Amino acid sequence: MKPLLRRFLVGGAIATCLAVLAIGWIATAFMFSPCQYTLTHTRASPSERYVAEIYSTSCGMGSSRGVVMLRDRSALALARVDETPPGTLVANEFTPAAEGEDLFWEGETTLVLSYAGAEAPRLVTREWGGVRIETRRVSR
Repeated sequence: MKPLLRRFLVGGAIATCLAVLAIGWIATAFMFSPCQYTLTHTRASPSERYVAEIYSTSCGMGSSRGVVMLRDRSALALARVDETPPGTLVANEFTPAAEGEDLFWEGETTLVLSYAGAEAPRLVTREWGGVRIETRRVSR
């Protein structure tokens, strides 16, 4: 092999390796969540197959919200690679603070988010894994 061709191939291989490492580093830097999640409430279904959890989310600059995650008890309770809590996001903007606001199970297949405010929690999905998710306004 000619020395010029060998130098070209070695240089190309080194440049390719450096590009792959740079792309991987950049992708990893953007994949992690800038938010911090704190578990505030946990409610297991009557048979304890499902677990609904409310996390207080702080994303800096004074922005805070409550998110509801639902998961199967048999699934690992480890945070994901992007540092979000385990499970599937089912509702946003739900932080039980007023009297009567809570998260409870009606049987095995219905998860109810009771709220007292003017607006209902924003549901991301109304059904997950055979569990129906509902919102109900608390009468005062």
